[in-house]
Amino acid sequence: MKPDSLFDLVALNLLPGMGPISIRRALARYRDAAEVAFRLPVQELRLMGQVPAKHVDEFVEVRRTLRRRTERELRLAERHGIRVVPFTAGDYPAALAELPDAPVILYQRGELPEGVLRLGVVGSRSPTSYGLKVVRGLASHLAARGIDVVSGGARGIDTSAHEAALIEGGRTVAVLGSGLLRPYPEENEVLFERIAGSGALLSEFPLGQKPKSENFPRRNRLISGLSAAVIVVEAAERSGSLITAGLALEQGREVMAVPGRVDSHKSAGCNRLIQQGAQLVQNIGDILDELSPLYLTAVGRDPAETASAAAPNLSGLTTDESDVIGLLVGTEPVQLDRLAEMAPFGIARLQTALFGLEVRGAIEQSPGRYYVLRPQEEP
Repeated sequence: MKPDSLFDLVALNLLPGMGPISIRRALARYRDAAEVAFRLPVQELRLMGQVPAKHVDEFVEVRRTLRRRTERELRLAERHGIRVVPFTAGDYPAALAELPDAPVILYQRGELPEGVLRLGVVGSRSPTSYGLKVVRGLASHLAARGIDVVSGGARGIDTSAHEAALIEGGRTVAVLGSGLLRPYPEENEVLFERIAGSGALLSEFPLGQKPKSENFPRRNRLISGLSAAVIVVEAAERSGSLITAGLALEQGREVMAVPGRVDSHKSAGCNRLIQQGAQLVQNIGDILDELSPLYLTAVGRDPAETASAAAPNLSGLTTDESDVIGLLVGTEPVQLDRLAEMAPFGIARLQTALFGLEVRGAIEQSPGRYYVLRPQEEP
């Protein structure tokens, strides 16, 4: 097959009804992107199964002005500082290149260097205060380790993960379900600018593509594809985050989940993932312990280390967390059952407080469910 030009591949990506797999099949058969994009009869593509019948009329309409549309797309990208990366380029992300349905075109703002450990962090668009507290702690600890936090830029858990990584001074990557010139949700426009400045914004959709419901499952495969593992922080039984987790498994990535209350529907999806074998995440150490030693070396962690080395964060403690801190004063570990006897509230609130303190790096857990305060740094 002769080398295909960026222009022709962008044109193919603009045609309705043709996704990454259809385009690759057509290129494998006809070996010429310009032929497929501009000259091949649409009925031939339809008979091959590359263009669904419902898209034929739209395909024909778009093709009439395809050259002009493609020229405009490339001009817009240049004007807005957006890189257009074809799957044939040497700097196409290696983690995505291995996917059978990798995007033919990737639109990129910011930098996406190779040799960086990336972890996906996803969850509910309408999280509880518990979910928000947990994701902020995890994302900030990951960023502090030099790990890129990958998410989808959506409301809720995604937004909090991106924000926490940025506050920590780390890098984060947002994969959008719309074109980069139509970022969604609109209220995150400032956040997206910050992400592009210190990480990367990515999309496989044409620059002006509005958000559509069918775009987001496609977006999810790129979140998992870029990541060595996907961490689901809070998700109901029917959640887009579970789609991401399923895609991660199909792609050979690790899946991890944060446990939640058994009576909270917002945590039902996470609890089910754990029941099905996902790694249970209680703190940053659980995440790092599950990763390959190769990854741990890349982030400067001794594989034998069992807990986060980040300094304890005791700002903004909840009342329950403060009470638990009081129960753990001293140097001797306290077993969970004993804590339950001492606590002025029930076991569910106790476990939530313990988890929050672990995420903050304020306490450590040892085998047998013993807990102890971590020493604070001297002022």
